[in-house]
Amino acid sequence: MEIEIKTKALSQPTDFSWQLGMGNDHFFQLLRKDVIEQIKFAHEELGIKYLRCHGIFDDDMNVYERLSDFSKFGMMPYKNELKEINFHQVFLGLNNLLSTGVKPFMELSFMPSALAKKSKYGLRYNNNTSMPKSLEEWSAFIETFFNSLLSYYGKEEVESWYFEVWNEPDLDGFFSGSQEDYFALYETTAKAIKKVDSSLRVGGPSTSACKWLKVFIAYCEKNHVPLDFVSTHHYPGDAFGNILTMKDSLNMMKKAKADAKAQKPLSDVMADLFFRPDLFKKWERGTLAKMDLKAKEEAGKYPLFITEWNSMATFGSLVHDEKFSSAFVIKSVMDNQSLTSGYMFWCVSDIFEELFMLNQPFHGGYGIINNDGIPKPNFWAFKILSSLYPERLVSAKTDGKTEYALFRQKENIQVLIYSQDQDYYAQEEEKIHLRLDGTYRQAFISRIDDMHTNPKALWEKGGRKSNLTLKEVEAIKEKSRLKREKLPVQEKEQTTEVELTIKSNDVAFLEFIKED
Repeated sequence: MEIEIKTKALSQPTDFSWQLGMGNDHFFQLLRKDVIEQIKFAHEELGIKYLRCHGIFDDDMNVYERLSDFSKFGMMPYKNELKEINFHQVFLGLNNLLSTGVKPFMELSFMPSALAKKSKYGLRYNNNTSMPKSLEEWSAFIETFFNSLLSYYGKEEVESWYFEVWNEPDLDGFFSGSQEDYFALYETTAKAIKKVDSSLRVGGPSTSACKWLKVFIAYCEKNHVPLDFVSTHHYPGDAFGNILTMKDSLNMMKKAKADAKAQKPLSDVMADLFFRPDLFKKWERGTLAKMDLKAKEEAGKYPLFITEWNSMATFGSLVHDEKFSSAFVIKSVMDNQSLTSGYMFWCVSDIFEELFMLNQPFHGGYGIINNDGIPKPNFWAFKILSSLYPERLVSAKTDGKTEYALFRQKENIQVLIYSQDQDYYAQEEEKIHLRLDGTYRQAFISRIDDMHTNPKALWEKGGRKSNLTLKEVEAIKEKSRLKREKLPVQEKEQTTEVELTIKSNDVAFLEFIKED
């Protein structure tokens, strides 16, 4: 592959919309010291500004308690009428988050049991997915909540946040109502928020697979429902809730039987059940960009926020811990130039309990940082993205799987090369010959591949221990850091030339320095 770089080429602003924020499991986790430390690390190293998570109104946050919630009072008269609303735990979590330098992109979910029409739950932490038994009572609850936020944090601070109504109401695990129910819930919520403060920013529908956008916007406009932004999610093959078939379920049962016989630990079982490289390789490269473009067109005049995306929608996919995810992150961000106002990766931490709280250090969790605080390869992909120069040179995209993007700051040039492949087992090699006009004082290369920034390989070499000591964690962190190494170059007649080899799902980041 030949890359010819004209350093005086036209440029456009580099898109950093991914830095708006990331997601992170459910709100109760913000009471954990280790989770807060990881969020702070992501903010300081990557520039993350906002954090989104589920379940701020879940029962584990104690926002609405009744005497009847404690079983011993089952025979007490007026047990359901004796109650209180209290946002103390919510404020503790928000205070922890704000202490990191990160603001909330607040998902308003799920339904407190005291307000719920039904007892319907979708995840391990018992998120009630029901509609409220009374929209009027829900509206009063929302008003109380927002008045409390304004009283505690002040108008200027709260107006700098975003508020998103619910999570993936099109999937049964998150919402047990219909589309019509969600629209009514959104309308009630948005109007209650604006009644408290018309300057607060509220949006939705926060669907999976970029669904419902046109019909949701049409509903809001027809019924004069407040809408400040449009939000949605997407994953390749989108998503687990949309692709699980009866055949898949039968295959999972067979694997579960075999794993039980082999007495495999749960971390390995989850990978066996949900890791599907045979399926992944059939998915089209660049599919997220196509979904982004369509969503942007459907959003029209409204700012578009992708508030969840990742290389796989399935928990326990090994790719989340490996270079595969890094190449996917790089390609997705490079493809998504100027399409969104926020491109929020899911998620920061592997400390995650939608299904199970798995303790094995590398189990295919969604995060960019593992349970022990070890940055994974996709973390380093975002680290590279955070260091890109502010000008992106306009360059033609390549026809093959190996692509590149060029960036400029004054006379200095960066070249980002990535070979994203949906085939997990692909091992194709490509020789790169790079030629820049001009000569450079220094040149550097940083790599994400099998031999660099690969903490999982170090863990496997050390015996795949379930519980790493603090010393072992620090050793893996140090050995798997992104390394900036000097790059040998050839200078020929006022040009600079470099040769390197890149394999499937490798990332190479080259920097050519002419001036400090």
